Amino acid sequence: MMRIILLFLLFAFCVQENSFGQKKLFANRKVIDTNLVLPPAWAFGVLYGGYTDQLETIKRIEEIKKHNYPIDAYWIDSWFWSFNDKGKGPSKYIDFIADTINYPDRQAMWHYMQQNNIKSGFWIWDCVLETGNETAFNDFKNKGFFKDIYLNTNSWHNGSRSTAMFQNGKEETGTQCGNIDFSNPAAVYYFKQQMKHFFDEGADFIKLDRTSDISTCKAMFEMSQEFGQETKGRGFILSHTGGMETEEYKRYPTKWTDDTRSDWTVEKPLISFNDWVPKVALKENIVMFTDPAKKTSTIPFLTNDLGGFDMGKTTIPEEELYIRWLQFSMFNPITEVFSQPENPTANLAWNYSDRADTIFHNYSHLRMQLFPYIYSYALRNRTEGKHMLGKFPEHMYQYTFGDEILVAPVYEKGAGTRKLFLPAGNWVNYWTGEIVNGGSDLIVAAPVEQIPLFIKQGSVIPMRSYASSIEKGDNKIITLHIYPGADGTFNLLEDDGISNDYLTGKYASTRIKLFEKKKKTNLLISKTEGFYNGMFTERTWNIVVHTTKSPDRITINRKPVTFGHDETGKALVFSTGPVSVNKKVL
Repeated sequence: MMRIILLFLLFAFCVQENSFGQKKLFANRKVIDTNLVLPPAWAFGVLYGGYTDQLETIKRIEEIKKHNYPIDAYWIDSWFWSFNDKGKGPSKYIDFIADTINYPDRQAMWHYMQQNNIKSGFWIWDCVLETGNETAFNDFKNKGFFKDIYLNTNSWHNGSRSTAMFQNGKEETGTQCGNIDFSNPAAVYYFKQQMKHFFDEGADFIKLDRTSDISTCKAMFEMSQEFGQETKGRGFILSHTGGMETEEYKRYPTKWTDDTRSDWTVEKPLISFNDWVPKVALKENIVMFTDPAKKTSTIPFLTNDLGGFDMGKTTIPEEELYIRWLQFSMFNPITEVFSQPENPTANLAWNYSDRADTIFHNYSHLRMQLFPYIYSYALRNRTEGKHMLGKFPEHMYQYTFGDEILVAPVYEKGAGTRKLFLPAGNWVNYWTGEIVNGGSDLIVAAPVEQIPLFIKQGSVIPMRSYASSIEKGDNKIITLHIYPGADGTFNLLEDDGISNDYLTGKYASTRIKLFEKKKKTNLLISKTEGFYNGMFTERTWNIVVHTTKSPDRITINRKPVTFGHDETGKALVFSTGPVSVNKKVL
């Protein structure tokens, strides 16, 4: 019979001050990638963006809440500056005033978000068009804050002028455009002061479009750090995937995979375009995360527009495509939902179908529950240089999410099965519980509601209860999902999720070890080392052991405990109850 023993060595880790007034543990903690900084914890939930005015913004958030979807942030895209003309411009791009008619009380709008634990952002770019913005243009020009001025004949926020973007060979008189010199400290300071009032009203972060220039990203990120009411100094921006000339780009997270077409692939597209054509669809987007030959695969905190951005002439993108895309996106380092304004669904699942609504609900809830797992890997990016996604150069359409979870997105229309490669070792099919020996290819069922997922035997996966935003949840009760059959460890890393204290080593580490000994399955939860502000003094561990075997007993510190089975009958469940971290528990 199977026997499970749970040992605890949990106590508060006290450290002495060194001669510099620092704590020895914090000072001695190793950092592999000093360039890498973490986004705030809330960025690892689910983020949304849209072309909505003030009333529509609040209405959309209420709809998201009504459908019981998680929401951690919402940004207003480029129409924030000029809503009535649908971002046509060039007037307002950018005048540092934005649209005060369709956003009559931005402070109230952003306060509403704060009250709902939702971070607020808005779109910006790095230049000023002269027409309609003469005051701002001449102000920056006269101060010498443009690095160059050119004739912009691009239609983007430029009065829909005909350009090479439409590849019709025609160009009309454009608009003078001044590119702000973000390498000039005086220009950066002045730009920030023109933008500060948006943050004073309640904005938190920036979506940076048009460029990923390092100096521009730096200025925008530091602006979020300095002025963002809800970032507490950690800062957050979304920028394009460029700007990777040096490792410095890691200091200004996060990046998204640019504008993608809402299609299965660009190889044999199902949709047609009459203007600009995005270069990647779902299939190509996946390899931006997984192909080691692509620089984008090295970006620690990479995301993509869930569902794709541009749908061409299609009235509504395919439901099946959307479902497959959302399944993939929920296993990205960062998850965000966005689309072009012409998409009537706004890539919100309930606008596709009841089936899509249910599937989005289930996967988004799973992501929120996985937060302790996801955030541990986020911090390991810095401390160990451990990328969140594991890659297979010969099998680029699959990856591991962390070390423990293998993900194989479905990227072909109508596919009901998926061929994938399982690495060596035994793996557990997440959906069926079947144990499969790795080291070879296999074909698995992939009905539309399921993305193929496999869990490595020996895995310890920490999860927590669902909350509608990261900041509404906490790690006071952790559920450890145990997959016995091999030895394994997991290092649960935690900090306050919002400050920069982690940069000085101020975070907590709890090592959890699963091992077999004398025909017994042992789970050892070691002492919690380290400290951070707001750290809990006690914690409950709920244990879920994924096995069909029945133990003769389960003990915690040699004392028998009551256990049962989950609703599937394929897992054992029991709990430690509250465990103090202030004293040793053996």
